[in-house]
Amino acid sequence: MDDKDLSQPVATDRAPAVESVMAIAKHPIHPMLVPFPIAFLSMLPLTDLAYLWLGDPFWARAGLWLNIGGLVLGVVAAIVGTLDLVLVRVARRHVSAWSHFIAAVMVLALAALGVWLRLPDPAAAVWPWGLVQSMTVAGMVVVAGWLGGSLSFHHGIGVYGHTKLDDDPGDDAPPAA
Repeated sequence: MDDKDLSQPVATDRAPAVESVMAIAKHPIHPMLVPFPIAFLSMLPLTDLAYLWLGDPFWARAGLWLNIGGLVLGVVAAIVGTLDLVLVRVARRHVSAWSHFIAAVMVLALAALGVWLRLPDPAAAVWPWGLVQSMTVAGMVVVAGWLGGSLSFHHGIGVYGHTKLDDDPGDDAPPAA
């Protein structure tokens, strides 16, 4: 089997960037939404450690709210990202896109587990299983984020590209002198 058969698909008649279908004025929505669940779920282990160190129930409640916010906003980002995955043929053909999808679903499942663990009694849930869940979800956030970043930065998925100025200056080009 030839190495070219195993390479990622690249459209020959387009710029290296693949525009997002879910966009507002060519600005993709999914990358606008993911910073919130990333921030919330990444801070979750810190609130658990703060609770264990200080013993203040505020930190356990803050962890619960971060977990809920990360789950809810993660679901919103996942809906938009899934629509992009389903509607953009070139994206569906990338192994990286499916890997990112699977990792993101795992993040959401772990976030849902955290809400289920913490909701009845946020303070009692922190040790040991809440801390295990928060550390695991933070690790999976890194994996999913890395894969999502590689889709944008390495494969040009979900972005719009700029062609060479000689070919097509586009709408955002400065006026000709």
